[in-house]
Amino acid sequence: MSGHTEDKTAEGDKLGGDKLGGDKLGGMSMSEVPTRSSTVPFSSASESQASVEAAEATPCSCASRLGAWMYPLSSSGAAGREGGAPRLEALDAPRWIASIQIVVYHMYHGERGLKEYATWFACWTQLFFLLSGFVLSYAELAKPPKVGKGRVSLFRYVRRRLVIIYPAFFLSLLLKVTYAPGRNAFEWAMLPLHALLMQSWLPICVETQPGSVSCSPWMYNGEAWFLSVLVIFWLCLRPLAEFFRRRSLRFSCGTLVVCWLFAFIFQLLGREDRLAMWLGCEDDKLCTFTIMVAIRATPFGYFHVFVAGVAAARVFMLLATRDAESGERVGLSTRRVVLAEQHAPLLLRFGCCVGYLVYAGMLLLTTKWIETHYYFFHNGGMLPVMLLVLIGAAIGKDPITVWVFRSKPMLTLGRISYLQYLMQHVLQGWVKRTFGWEDNHTAKVLFLPALLLFSYCCQRWVEKPYTEYQRWRGEKGVKGCDDRCIDRLERLSAKAPGVLRSQSLTSSEPRGLSA
Repeated sequence: MSGHTEDKTAEGDKLGGDKLGGDKLGGMSMSEVPTRSSTVPFSSASESQASVEAAEATPCSCASRLGAWMYPLSSSGAAGREGGAPRLEALDAPRWIASIQIVVYHMYHGERGLKEYATWFACWTQLFFLLSGFVLSYAELAKPPKVGKGRVSLFRYVRRRLVIIYPAFFLSLLLKVTYAPGRNAFEWAMLPLHALLMQSWLPICVETQPGSVSCSPWMYNGEAWFLSVLVIFWLCLRPLAEFFRRRSLRFSCGTLVVCWLFAFIFQLLGREDRLAMWLGCEDDKLCTFTIMVAIRATPFGYFHVFVAGVAAARVFMLLATRDAESGERVGLSTRRVVLAEQHAPLLLRFGCCVGYLVYAGMLLLTTKWIETHYYFFHNGGMLPVMLLVLIGAAIGKDPITVWVFRSKPMLTLGRISYLQYLMQHVLQGWVKRTFGWEDNHTAKVLFLPALLLFSYCCQRWVEKPYTEYQRWRGEKGVKGCDDRCIDRLERLSAKAPGVLRSQSLTSSEPRGLSA
């Protein structure tokens, strides 16, 4: 402040001196000195032209500023960072679109005009597993694996993933337990599993009273079951990525086809309780519920989708990226990659347009198929559509990606997509208890805007500060109880050779993405 004040004072002294000595300007008297208005007609042609250009440039300047705000990534480019890989920020937008469809299904599936389409919206849960496999594998495949001291243990790898998701999850669990605590001994017994994100590792179901079955994955905040499943998938991610690193394009594409066809198995097992019939327990509600939960809310039902995400990352690397040094296809010796969208097939370059167009056609032309083939579409049958959207957004040349996904509103919505999905029933449960829900049309109309605002606040004041705190801890070398616990686990695992000892994680990952 003092420096600015001194500058302004000096400038004012100079201006004052000019005014005081104005009668000596150019040897003219004060009466001959032109006024400000009289100088304009006699200004030079170049000055007049400059004034006109400045006036005309003002709207363009405003438009450019608006464009820079609307598309903040336009100047960042997509070139590979040194030692890293091109960022794929546009992938958060498809996740938000999937998330909002599931919210609409949960909250408005019985509303007129949505009832016949809402079940299709529920099928987008599988995108979370596909996207996680794709993004994390891309981070691994985009650079050569580190060895020796550069390796990070499996425990620290999983911790890095948990740092991103656990704060918001724990907040949702805490809020849910606060106003809707456990109603019986079984629910209270399952609470530690929820706190440890182990509630969906097995289909644990109990008949709490005649005709009523309670299952661990869907207790408390039921939407969090997919996080528990992801923890299992993270344990398998790096071995899968290293496996596909050495596979050909043909093999990777064949894997995608096999993963899609694998969804028919769940249709066969789940449709009309066929598996329960084969086991002779079709009349036992506990048995049928356990089978349903095993298919719809455990790793068993979605591992093939996660594998498809890993294979899709390999396909993307082979078709749409090149070695930054040689310009050839990525190989085992590739150290840095760059996007090469011109080499990708036209179908993939316009994958978002084609994928969403196919999905719209399915909604309008095959609406009733979901009633008879629910397990197929819900557990992997949507893979072709989602793969087109995913790879199209990753390549970044699709019109939807350029003009919609990379816009500031969609980037903001993409950042809150995880919290929006996680907090939907937390907020709706509070609204239901406080204001009512079934007959409260005002609450239903205001719910989505309120959910967006609530999710943004949680992301801004819970998730983001915690992430920054963890980054600060890493920079300062501050160790917490979690680090000390991991150190002990690593010492124990070092005594027994195995997969926990051999897996590694490179320290650099593409930013702008969360799995």
